[in-house]
Amino acid sequence: MNRRTFLVGSAIAACPGSYTAYARASAYPRDGATIVVGFAAGGAGDLAARMAANYAKSARGLPVALDYRPGAGGTIATDQVRRAPPDGTVLSLFSPSPIVVAPHLQEVPYDPAADFTYLACYAGISIPAFVRSDSAFQSWDGLLDYARANPGKLRWATAAPRGVAHIATEAAFRQESITAAFVPFNGGAEAITALLGGHIDMVVSSDYGPHLEGGAVRLLVETGPTPIAERPDLPTFTQRGYPIAISAFYGLFGPPGLPPEVVSWWENALEEMTQSADYQTFLRTLHGYRLFQDSASFTKTVVEAYRAVGSQIDILGLKP
Repeated sequence: MNRRTFLVGSAIAACPGSYTAYARASAYPRDGATIVVGFAAGGAGDLAARMAANYAKSARGLPVALDYRPGAGGTIATDQVRRAPPDGTVLSLFSPSPIVVAPHLQEVPYDPAADFTYLACYAGISIPAFVRSDSAFQSWDGLLDYARANPGKLRWATAAPRGVAHIATEAAFRQESITAAFVPFNGGAEAITALLGGHIDMVVSSDYGPHLEGGAVRLLVETGPTPIAERPDLPTFTQRGYPIAISAFYGLFGPPGLPPEVVSWWENALEEMTQSADYQTFLRTLHGYRLFQDSASFTKTVVEAYRAVGSQIDILGLKP
């Protein structure tokens, strides 16, 4: 899906409390900072990284460049940040898979619980399970009833095989005593194309927005803990009591040992950003919701999610 770049037009003087935080920009070298993005330009991650970079520059005067390093599910970019100098010049966009999931499934040169400084989380996204609008499955329970009565016949996919949504849905199926056929695809667009073509029955992905607006899909359940704005009546994995119901979110993190003044600068800037008009436009485009966590809360969330996903991977026998 094409994404737009949002420029923040507010001046420093117009931002409540911005002067104190702006003064702390001296913690950075004069040439600014770089946000490493472990995905190709043009996707939701690109949009989230640009939102933070544009706000830092326009509202706080800090030049921020984006450095795209796609490959290996984001683990290459993640390791690059681990090895960066601890001065705030190199940060990274946070997304769950390379931090929360990948270390349990492959050899990576970093420890998510010890090798990074988690600055702040600033946006949540919904990852619902959905079917075609003309599907016989009218509800999540209806789909479960079919899958239970027809072991192995339900065909489903996610945007990222062995990503958070995949692990969470497998854990839910296990609790419901269901065996289904997972079909791997290279991304959410391919999976949805297969769904709309009638080749699979269900997709779990954040790329549902345009298809829901166009009436092509029907949402059944949200795999995270937070209800979807478009469908507040939709059940969530938390409400159903499933083992994993982790918010999918974007934030910033950096190498270990970042100075407290750098952490505080980004905490303040990103929280302030979530009150801006441009941020609201960003959320509508992303089909996301406001979710802010400071460094301490963000760190706790990441570590707990990492451990919970690891436990379920062991239970489900998903390790290679």
